[in-house]
Amino acid sequence: MISYFTKQFQAVPALMSLQRELGGAFVSTRANTLHAIHQHYPQTELHRIHNLWPKCSKGYAKLLASELIVTGSPNNGLLKQFSAKKYMVFHGTFAPLSVTEAKVMAHFDHLCVLGPRMMHVIEQAGLAHKASYSGYLPFLENPEKNQNARSIFLQNLGLNPANKTLLYLPCGRPIGSWDLMAEKLVKEIPATFNLILRPHPSHSVSARFKDKLGYLRLNALIKARGNAYLDLTAQKLSTVLAHGDLVISDGTSPAEESLYYDLPQLFVETPLQSRAQAKQTLINKGIEAAHIESVLRIYDCGKIITPQTNKLTDTIQNALVDSSQFAKLRAEYFEYVFGARDFSAQHRLIAQLRQYA
Repeated sequence: MISYFTKQFQAVPALMSLQRELGGAFVSTRANTLHAIHQHYPQTELHRIHNLWPKCSKGYAKLLASELIVTGSPNNGLLKQFSAKKYMVFHGTFAPLSVTEAKVMAHFDHLCVLGPRMMHVIEQAGLAHKASYSGYLPFLENPEKNQNARSIFLQNLGLNPANKTLLYLPCGRPIGSWDLMAEKLVKEIPATFNLILRPHPSHSVSARFKDKLGYLRLNALIKARGNAYLDLTAQKLSTVLAHGDLVISDGTSPAEESLYYDLPQLFVETPLQSRAQAKQTLINKGIEAAHIESVLRIYDCGKIITPQTNKLTDTIQNALVDSSQFAKLRAEYFEYVFGARDFSAQHRLIAQLRQYA
């Protein structure tokens, strides 16, 4: 029997790609994560581990009876209580993964590595014997680009299929650009562009009261503007990416994932998140200089904007027109992060796990 454990909703797409093929229940310690899973995947078996009485919880019993537990984060403190084999399927692209952080995962029986960049770190951590390429599992859910499907999707969101669609996909607190950029984008980008704003799940699935007030204010601006949509994880990220034309991000996981569709990029730089800040973070983690420079090549795949940028419309139009100038860099970076643009590694992993289904 297989179970999937996650505290964070952002790990669900990777785990769900396996669950669709192999079956099994999802277990979490967070009620809001289970609620979000039910909204997206209502047929999924769900169980909770309650923090106050964990060993009396159905979720604990489910993990105790499992032969295999698949998860998207280390979760060593909890998972070491169970005798099942444990597989790590990384949620997100883990660009800043350090050797020290990788060594924390030595308790896993197997590490499902999504591509060459991650494998380099796993090898340095001395865990290559526990690792194999799995590809990026959420790509299994990526729909093909289709004009008819695009029109239906955009119309259902109240957007104009004749417009180019901009996707704002920032990272989470405390370094994400949401508080500085969300309202600016709605106010300054004309309604001749569709605009989908999707805060990080830590802002939406686990929204604070302050966040909810901010969404009310933002929705009022969206209603006045038109052709804009606030996506609090109601839509699958894969579907949003499939129907977008340009990504505005903080240079983190969603930007890398969007390269599957070769989408043009704009990167937001703020005092808390920029190429320089990312470099310093990686240096502080003790990551080698050559690897740091390779990771930071994501910023070479598009142009930079800041909260002080004027004439956003001109910048966006130029990014769309100049997209081909960055195409080679986008393709090279995709291969560095994810490897081959096929699903052979994903299907090998599914075949390997089928014995536990």
